Formats: sequence, structure tokens, C-alpha cells
Amino acid sequence: MKVLHVIDRLNIGGAEKVFVDITRLLAEDGIEVGALLFQAGYPLESQLHPGVRLHILNRTNKYSIAKLYATHNICKQYDIVHVHMRHCYTYIRLSQLLFGGRYKIVLHDHNGFQFDVPRGLKSIFKPRYYIGVSNDLCKWAVEKLLIPQQRVFVLKNTIIPDGTINYQWDSTRNKALIVANFRKVKNLEFAVRLFKKIKWELTMYGNRQGDASYFNAIAAVVKELPNIEIKEGITNFARLYHQYDFAIHTSTAESGPLVLLDYMAYGIPFLSYKTGEVAEIAGNDLPMCFIDSFDETEWIKRMNEIKNIPGISESLRTTFNKYFSPKAYIKECLSIYQSVSS
Repeated sequence: MKVLHVIDRLNIGGAEKVFVDITRLLAEDGIEVGALLFQAGYPLESQLHPGVRLHILNRTNKYSIAKLYATHNICKQYDIVHVHMRHCYTYIRLSQLLFGGRYKIVLHDHNGFQFDVPRGLKSIFKPRYYIGVSNDLCKWAVEKLLIPQQRVFVLKNTIIPDGTINYQWDSTRNKALIVANFRKVKNLEFAVRLFKKIKWELTMYGNRQGDASYFNAIAAVVKELPNIEIKEGITNFARLYHQYDFAIHTSTAESGPLVLLDYMAYGIPFLSYKTGEVAEIAGNDLPMCFIDSFDETEWIKRMNEIKNIPGISESLRTTFNKYFSPKAYIKECLSIYQSVSS
């Protein structure tokens, strides 16, 4: 079986991290796997497994017939073309419609929200095979895209922990982090208000995305607060976790989020707003780590309670291994490929 994974670019982000990890796991499992990027020169490219065959399209005009034909020539070398993100899927499907190709296309949808069906997924562009990172997305695919249930698959996210890192928790430091790119849905202004009130140290790791005014507004407030700082351009957070004894996640809507798997895998105590598939799955085992309001007083109370739970780090690691292990993930992925191939 030959599998090609497709994404536009490997910038810093959750879907991009999944792309890097899934291609690595497949390569390590002996699958012949390729990676097609529409554009090169982004940070996570350096993390691709050396066993993954890399194709760079260098597309500057998405309507270029020459680039669509080049895409066709790459895709036809594979049995399954596993496409991450909806806009990338539409492009690959267009290439197939124009030039043919017997390969099977699978859309891997990382969208955190369910809206009306976008134009790029309608009519002849409707996916034949669909992978969602959450049960809600898969339900949307069946009900809105009208894809038969047997061609819709849930593939919950995972991360690959660095086995050389042994996180040692020290609850006395009152130093916390938040990892989130600067978009309004991440609700970072709440994090700033919260830490302005409690005076713990907070490092905000993220990159500017979309509306620059949102980043500028947050940065202007943070500039006046000595206990909060912003750091951009970081790609490997695991090497930094030893500096902190707590993490928060304030996003109002998520499909994952991937970063919570990081916290669980390394044993970093955290508090997150209860949204997304990770909260849905891990919430019963870790009810103290998820909260369903943005009441600042309740957040502060819960954060202090979590820090005083004996064995909290071990509980987090146990939950990760129970539900989100890379071994179980790649087994499920290969099972999906078998269903698509049959």
C-alpha cells in the first residue's frame, strides 16, 4: 500500500503537527508514505521523518493548469491520497477530475466547527471517504454531506511524546503557560485578565494569525504586566515544559485540542475550558481539569485545587495512555485504509 499525505504548508499549528506525526508513525510501521506540500519553507518541515518521500509543488497560482497536472502526476503514484484540510482536498479533487487517476482520496477534516456545507465539498466535490477528528464532525459529515456512514471514520488525535524528556513537576513555582495561536476563538484576553488578577507568571506561546489587530490588542495589555510575556516562533514545546508547573487552555471552541494531549502525555497539570473531543473523552477520568464557565474566581479556585492533588502528573499520563496512545492511533489509521482499499 502506498499512501500520500497532502497539506498546503507545514506552518505551526494543530493539523500540521498531526500531519508530521501520522506520516512518521506510518513510515515507522513500514508503510510507503509520501508527503505533498503546496508550499515549502515552513517550520515543521524539519520534523518530517526521513523515511517520508517529500514532494514540493511550489504552487503560487491555485488555478494553474500546469500545477494541477503536476499534482496529478504525483498523486497517481499512490493508492490512497490522504488530504488534510478542506481547501487542500478541493484542490486534489479538482486535479483528479481534470486528469483522472485511480487513487482514492480521503478527506481528513480538522475543522473545529460545523457549519453549512462549503461549496468546495458539494456536488462532484463531495468526499467519498471522510475522516473526522471528533464524533461531532463525523455526525456532520453523515447528516450534512450525506456521506454513507460506512465511509465516515473517526480518528481521534494523538501526539508522540519525546521519550528522552522526563518532566518533573514542581508545584511551588506558580509559573504557567498557554499554547495557542493568536485568534479570537482562543479567548486569550481571558487568560490575560485571569493572570492579571492572580499574579502567577504566565508565558503565552503562539503566533499571529489572521486579524493582526487581535494580537496587537493583547500585546498592548501584556506590555504593561510584568508577570505575563508573549513568545512567538516556538516549534518544540516539550523541551520547555520543565520551566512550568501548570498550563491553561481558554479556547471557546475546539476539535481537539492537540495541546491538551501534550500536557497529559508529559504530566503537566492543566485547566481547560470544556470543549472539543479531548474534553469529551478524558473528562470522566480528569473532571478537575475541565471547566464549563469563564468565571475568573472559579478558575482561580480550581487551579489551586489541581496543584494540590497528590499524583496528578501520573493521573494525566495514565489517561493519555488509556485513550490517546500513538500505537492505538496508527492501528486505527491502518484499519481505515483497509476499509478504503476494499
